[in-house]
Amino acid sequence: MMETTNIHILGGGPAGLTTGYYAKKHGFPNFTIFEAGEHPGGNCRTLKIKGADCRSDTKQSGDFRFDTGAHRFHDKDPQVTEEVKNLLGDNLLHVTAPSEIFFQGKFYRFPLLLSDLIQKLEMKTLLKIAWEKLYSKQEKQAQNFAEFAVNQYGKTLAEHFLLNYSEKLWGQPTHKLSTAITGNRLKGLDLRSFLRSVILGTPQNPNHLDGSFFYPKYGIGMISDKLCEFIGEKHIKLQHRVNRLIHKNGKIERIIVNKGTDTLGSTDAQNDIEIPASIVINTLPLTLSMRMLEPAPPPELCEVADTIKYRHLVLCVFCLNRDAFSSNASLYFPSKEFPFTRLYEPKNRSPHMAPKGQTVIVLELPCYSDDALWNMSEATLQAEVWEALRQVKPLFPEEIIHYQSYKLPFAYPVLEVGFEEKVASLVAYFETFENLYLTGRSSLFRYLHLHDLFKAGKEVVEQITDD
Repeated sequence: MMETTNIHILGGGPAGLTTGYYAKKHGFPNFTIFEAGEHPGGNCRTLKIKGADCRSDTKQSGDFRFDTGAHRFHDKDPQVTEEVKNLLGDNLLHVTAPSEIFFQGKFYRFPLLLSDLIQKLEMKTLLKIAWEKLYSKQEKQAQNFAEFAVNQYGKTLAEHFLLNYSEKLWGQPTHKLSTAITGNRLKGLDLRSFLRSVILGTPQNPNHLDGSFFYPKYGIGMISDKLCEFIGEKHIKLQHRVNRLIHKNGKIERIIVNKGTDTLGSTDAQNDIEIPASIVINTLPLTLSMRMLEPAPPPELCEVADTIKYRHLVLCVFCLNRDAFSSNASLYFPSKEFPFTRLYEPKNRSPHMAPKGQTVIVLELPCYSDDALWNMSEATLQAEVWEALRQVKPLFPEEIIHYQSYKLPFAYPVLEVGFEEKVASLVAYFETFENLYLTGRSSLFRYLHLHDLFKAGKEVVEQITDD
C-alpha cells in the first residue's frame, strides 16, 4: 500500500519538513513537499551575510549568521530530542544563556527572578507588589491574558513587564488575548519567599530558569538542512506555490501549483501546473488555505476566517564591529518607546555565528500587513530602529558594518479570546475531506515550538499509516 500511496505536503517550513522526515522514516517512497520560496525551512532558517561583502575597511574574515527568529531547541520531548541529536551529532550544542527585560533603563532577568527584583525595584514598589499578592482576589480561572497576568504576578508587576509587551507583540489589547499566549512560560512568584525577601532581606531565587537549551553550531537552519538531507532533493519542489485546492465529493481532487514564484512574489497563471491529489498534508496558514478551496467554503465559514489574524515580523539586522552587544540569549522591550519587541544576538547561542571580535544583532518588529511598518522604506526603518537602539546601550554609526531588513509573513497566529471555537469550526470543515490532513503552527493555528512540530509530523504520518 505504501508503494502506491502519493503524499503531497503543502509548505516546506519546519512543519512540512518534519512531516516529510517521518514519511521517509515510515517507508513512504512517493511523497512531495511543495514550497513557494527559493529555500526550504520557512521561518526556521539561518541566513548568512558574507563578511567580505560587508564594509571593505574591516580586517575580520568570516560570515555573519542569524536565524529568522529567536529560535532555540528545548529538551521537552525525549524522543524528539534523540531524533535531533541523531541528525546533528556533535553540531548540537547545549547552551546556557539568560534572557532579560529592558525596562526604565534597567535590565531584569526573564523569567522574573526574585533576587533580581529585590535589587533593582524601589522599596515602595516591592511593598506594593507584596500587598497586591497578599490581598489579591484571584479568579478561579482567568478569562483572558490580562486577568491571568494580574492573577499570577499582581497588577504592578504585570503592568511593568508583561501587559505592555504582550500588546506590542500581538497588536491587540491584552484583555482581548487568550491565556494560551503564555506558552506555559509564566510562573507566579511564591508569596512567602517574596515577603521574606522584601522584609528580611533574604532573597530567594525560583528554580525555573529559561536560559538552558540546545542550539545547532551554525544556527537553527542546520536542523532544516539535515531534515532536507534525510528527505532527499527529489522529494522537495522549491518555488512551487500552492494556489488552489480543487475538491469534489468530500475529497481534494487536484492541486494547482504555480511554478517559479517566491513567498512574497506575484504569480503568473501560465506557470500553473495541475497535480492529481491522492493524500494531502497541509501546513499552510489556515485562513490562506480557506481561500484556496474551489468550490469556496460556506459563506459563514469564510466570515469566520476573515476574523482570524496572523502577525507578521520585520527583522532588522545589524552587523557590528564590536565583540558583543550583550550576554543574553534574548532581550525583551515592553515599553512603547521602542519599535521592536525583542533583540537576539546569535553569537550568544553559538560563537560560530559571527567573526571573531564582531557580532550581529537582530531586532524583531511585529506588525500586520496593513501597518505602515510593513511597507516602510529601508532607510526610514534603519534610522528609527538605530536611534531607539542607542537608548539601550552606547552605539556609534561607524560600528555598523552592514544593515539589512527581512520580512517574515504569517510569523505568529494571534490567539484572541474565543479563537479556539473559531479555529475548531474551520478545522472541522477541513476534516470533512477524507484525504486531507492538517499539521503545524499555521495550519492548526496553534503556538507550537520546534519540538512540538516534530511530534505533530510524526503523529500525522502515523495517522495516515493507520488509515
